[in-house]
Formats: sequence, C-alpha cells, structure tokens
Amino acid sequence: MEFKRSVLGAVLVGAAAFSGSAFAGVTGNVGAVSEYMFRGVSQGSGAAIQGGVDYAHDSGVYVGLWGSNVDWGVGGAETDVYAGYATKFGDVGFDIGALYYYYAEYKEDAYGAAGINPNTFEGYVKVSYGPVALQYYYSPHYFGGEEANGDDLSNSYIALVGAFPITDSVNLNVSVGDTISSDDVYVTKSDGSTKKSYVDYSLGVSKAIDETLTASFSVIGSTLKYDNGTDYESDKPKFVIGIKKTFAL
Repeated sequence: MEFKRSVLGAVLVGAAAFSGSAFAGVTGNVGAVSEYMFRGVSQGSGAAIQGGVDYAHDSGVYVGLWGSNVDWGVGGAETDVYAGYATKFGDVGFDIGALYYYYAEYKEDAYGAAGINPNTFEGYVKVSYGPVALQYYYSPHYFGGEEANGDDLSNSYIALVGAFPITDSVNLNVSVGDTISSDDVYVTKSDGSTKKSYVDYSLGVSKAIDETLTASFSVIGSTLKYDNGTDYESDKPKFVIGIKKTFAL
C-alpha cells in the first residue's frame, strides 16, 4: 500500500468534532459507524465504536476527549485530546485550538516495530458563516512521517464544509478538503508517481431522530490510488452509515 495506510493512517472525529459546544456544560456522546474515515482514508477494516466527553464554558473555552477503535498498524485504539476557544462576531464564527492524536498501543504493532511514533499534534483555525465553514489544520510532524531527506514530514489540511437544512430534522452535509504535505508521499496517478497533496470529499445526509439521537449516511472518497498488484487504481468511494447519541453529564 502507498503512504495513505502505512505512514499516514490517521484519525479524527466527525466534521463537527472540534467546533466547540453551543452551550456551557459537560456533555457526552457515543456512537458507531460502519467504517471510520479520516480525510478520505479508512482507519480500519470494519465498524467502529466511538465516544467522547466535552466541556464548554460560557466564555467560549472548550476541552474534550474522544476515542475510537482503529486498525492500521498503531494498535487497536485511538484517543484524541483537544482544547480551544470558539466565539462569534456578528454572523461570523471563529474557532482556534489544538488537538493531539494518541495511540497508546502503537509500540506493540507495526509502527512500533518500525521505530515510528505516530502520535501527532495538530493546531487548527476555523471560520464559519451561516452553514459554511473554512477550516485549516497544521502539524509539524504528521503521524511519524519523514521526508526523503529524513526531516520530519509536516502537513497542512484545508477544508470547506457545509451543513444545509433540508427539513427541520434533516441536513445535507458536504465537505471537500486538500491534504498538503512537505514532500511527495501520496499516489494520485495510475503510473504510481507521488505528489505532495491529495483531495478528499464527502457528501451525505443526517437525520435528527430526537433531540439527542442522530443517524447519518455519507459517501466519502479521495483522489488517492492504490496498488492492485499490477498497476494503480482509484480508491473507490466508501458508503458509511452512522448513529450518534449525545447526553448531558
């Protein structure tokens, strides 16, 4: 496999995970997805159970913890710790923060055997207006990756996301993102050549079943290609279903 499953792997909560809470207090969430996807890349070979806890203060400061099972050579579990500040200036929302992707069991899996530490720090800034948000993430050392000269692989991720109401309980969710690293590590052409970036996309709908329970369906894909043994083929889009329950603590 090319870099997307070996050194890139990665993780994340859903598109709204680091937006801050709309109200003060402590909330929890638990859910499941048919496949855990991160920036167009599968993080396992089947369903994932996920959940977290968030605290939001009236000032706009928030912190949170989130976890999921994974399966790409870093052990079986991922934990994300994040903190930030979210506020609004009129109709414009602003969110700045940082998150840390932690894999407690990586030393027992393929990454540990290769001497690679996948634990990753990433900072982010988000600006929103109405149902649309522009997001920027930056990591100085992306999931243990290295450039050809041995330097740490840095990475930027830029995404445009939108959640558009169709009815009072149904949203159309759209996103497109560009992953841009400091060296050529992503296969995006059928000749197997590598480039510094690739594009991912997601199109889906979410349905609020009640005030705390939401179901979703998404089509998620990217411009990455994979080696089928004779040449490189486009990675097929994934159809992902999910359900999530939120509750006050």
